[in-house]
Amino acid sequence: MHVGIAGTGKMGSAMALNLLDRSYRVSVWNVDRDMMGAVVAAGAVPVENLESLVGSVDTTIAMLWDDKVAREISLGRIIPAARKGRLLIESSTLSPQMYETLADAAAQRGIYFLACPVIGSVDGARTGALTLYPGGSSEAFERARELLSAMGSTINFTGSPGASGHLKLASNCMLGVLADSIGELLGTMRRAGVDRSLAVETIVYMLQRVATKRQQLLERDTQPRFSANALLKDLRLARAARQSLHVNAPLMDCALAEFEKALETGLGDEDYIAVGLALERGLIHPAGGETRASTSGGPQLPGL
Repeated sequence: MHVGIAGTGKMGSAMALNLLDRSYRVSVWNVDRDMMGAVVAAGAVPVENLESLVGSVDTTIAMLWDDKVAREISLGRIIPAARKGRLLIESSTLSPQMYETLADAAAQRGIYFLACPVIGSVDGARTGALTLYPGGSSEAFERARELLSAMGSTINFTGSPGASGHLKLASNCMLGVLADSIGELLGTMRRAGVDRSLAVETIVYMLQRVATKRQQLLERDTQPRFSANALLKDLRLARAARQSLHVNAPLMDCALAEFEKALETGLGDEDYIAVGLALERGLIHPAGGETRASTSGGPQLPGL
């Protein structure tokens, strides 16, 4: 298979090197030609004109920066230049709406399209160990399956380009929330004089503990292991501790406020994960004064 890669930044270059190692024929294009040096040295063929690359390959993989660049490059140049029946894999992290726009444009041209955001590092791209979230038609997915297997060790077919986008953004939002909360917690413990190594180990341990909630989340099981009332009590104690240390922790304050409002509706005796599940169900209601449903069909969580 002849694969073209549009965008040879860190991730695009790592993908190209991995495919070269697996005996794929790889051609590459980048706005800044100097960024193609490493992959060209490894055997990739540099192509000066993007449209020429797209017209000559079986599959094009785009690894671009954002919606603006994708609108210019993928929508404005790759899709118009691709031949009917060829495959475009859009691995750039884009908005769900942009993935859908690209899918519609590709369909009009008779091009197979997959939104395929990735989760993982440059090292994962280099070794073919990424987690992939391809979304599109089953026909496009089957055409891409062998290539995707070379790119990633975990492949989660989402069924639609928009779903792929939401899953990727959710994963990165999780990273952002975790980074902020970890910073607030470490800052509080630093101010309190707690050993930093022990503080880090404690946080990492708790991240592992949260992972044990997987089955409860899948089943929406709120039978109490650690009740919401008990956690609320501790969140209030933590706020008092922060205040005594003069530490600002807006994310922790927000979590406390959400728990206080949720427990007013009678969720206190359920597992603490019930508060998150109540928020999940409430967020799917349209705007305009809807209330947030509880996880068990009982009391409702007021709109926050």
